[in-house]
Amino acid sequence: MRDLGLMGESTFSLWCAEVGLIPNGSQIDKTGWDFFVEFPFNSDLSPLEIHKPAFECKVQVKATDKNDRKLSITLSNLRRLITAQMPAFFVFIEFDKKEVAQRAYMVHVDNELISKVLKRLHEIEQSDQDNNFNKRTMTIYYDDSNLLETSNGNTLKNCFLRYIGNDISEYISNKKAHLESTGYEDGFAQLTFTTEGEENLKSLIDVSLGIEEVEIAKFRGVDARFGILSKNPLFNSNGGKLAMPNLKPTAEGKIRFKEDRLSVGLSFECKFYISPFNQMLPDFLKKMRVEGEFFDLKFNLYTGAASYSFSFGEGIRLEVSKFRNAVKLLNLLSKSGKKVVAELIFDGFPKLEFGVGCNDQQFDFSSELKALDSAVKILSYFEVTDLVDISFDEVSRYETQICQMEGILTSSPSLFKVEFGVYGEGYDPNKDTACIFLVTTPIGSHIFGIILVLTGSVEEIEGGRYRLIIKDVIVEKRIVSEKDESISNDDLVAAIESIEEQYDNDFSVVTMFDKGANKAIKSDS
Repeated sequence: MRDLGLMGESTFSLWCAEVGLIPNGSQIDKTGWDFFVEFPFNSDLSPLEIHKPAFECKVQVKATDKNDRKLSITLSNLRRLITAQMPAFFVFIEFDKKEVAQRAYMVHVDNELISKVLKRLHEIEQSDQDNNFNKRTMTIYYDDSNLLETSNGNTLKNCFLRYIGNDISEYISNKKAHLESTGYEDGFAQLTFTTEGEENLKSLIDVSLGIEEVEIAKFRGVDARFGILSKNPLFNSNGGKLAMPNLKPTAEGKIRFKEDRLSVGLSFECKFYISPFNQMLPDFLKKMRVEGEFFDLKFNLYTGAASYSFSFGEGIRLEVSKFRNAVKLLNLLSKSGKKVVAELIFDGFPKLEFGVGCNDQQFDFSSELKALDSAVKILSYFEVTDLVDISFDEVSRYETQICQMEGILTSSPSLFKVEFGVYGEGYDPNKDTACIFLVTTPIGSHIFGIILVLTGSVEEIEGGRYRLIIKDVIVEKRIVSEKDESISNDDLVAAIESIEEQYDNDFSVVTMFDKGANKAIKSDS
């Protein structure tokens, strides 16, 4: 009588021997596999390959005279195969009632098969049925896509290698990662909780928007894999607090505030949150949230209710033009009696529009806004490409210097006034005079400076002093220093002396800069 099992194993062993593979036999009822196959080492002994291990895999061989292309295998054996660290395969050998193999098929235990088996195991484990896995089966199917082109050792080996790839360590790592993660694509647990009272419900809505925490009466968490809940909870509590501090936004985009629908508006990058509870709440409780770098806006599209808060305090730094627009927005929202149009623009969402009511509190940030306008113009003049950020404290502290610098850069010569005295000999008041100045101002993370030359004739005034009748104002050098750097006094003196040489032949040069003093430009100047 033919022993199909032995014929299949002998044929498989013969094919392995043809190509130098070592098929180590095993007891299938105990291990779930027939052969532990060892590959020879790669003959390449290069430094990049010498440390890599030889390939190994587990194979279950099934011989048959049938052509139905399927086989039922116990879940206990399947579990051993899919959880084995090394690659695993089924090799189906069809004899068609003849003495030699007619066809052979290989099924790789891949990610899809691993997930199917794990899901079935989990379904049974969490059901009320007996979970005796060695008495339960799953059918493995194969078809012409699994057919070996020729039934011999070379084709068998090449098929193994095609699935394993070039690095078995990488294969094992990827398989381990899939075993640990599959079934959790839609989350790893289901949480149920109870909250009591309308105020706690409102707080719960805020929690779902990442705003605060809320008291809850009951709290239960259950592991969920492949959408199947575990029978035993992860935890079960009669009370506590719920918060979502690392909540991811529903979308990211921008919000535009406009005085009316026809105005240009002020745009800011922001994050958009929609409460997942909105679909089960009455309209008057539904809430959304927009979070920006310096503002937080909560609103209800159905009732028109909206509230907002701003933060320019410690630790808040914005790019200069953003800060200017932020202060403009604050001024806009503080205009009593007006309602600002807000537009939300996010990829994948239609544009949302709603009104934001202005409060009656008047904010006077006119001096800070003027300084920020000046700072934007200075950055444009200096053609700065680096990010320059600033805090509200820095705007308030240096607003006078910033505005003065912008005034120097934009004013006509007639608006300048220079009077000076000369110590020592060599000054000729009959020649036109060139007065050289160094002017600096901090703007947030940077220091900006100019070496300025004012030229013209002079008239003598009382006390041996002179007044410059200015004809021209020239910025000879622009200077930029980052916050954590400084420009040395030696470098400044060298730059000024170079400019002195340019004017020395045609002008009496007066330098309004003490070269002997330590005038290095620093970030705290």
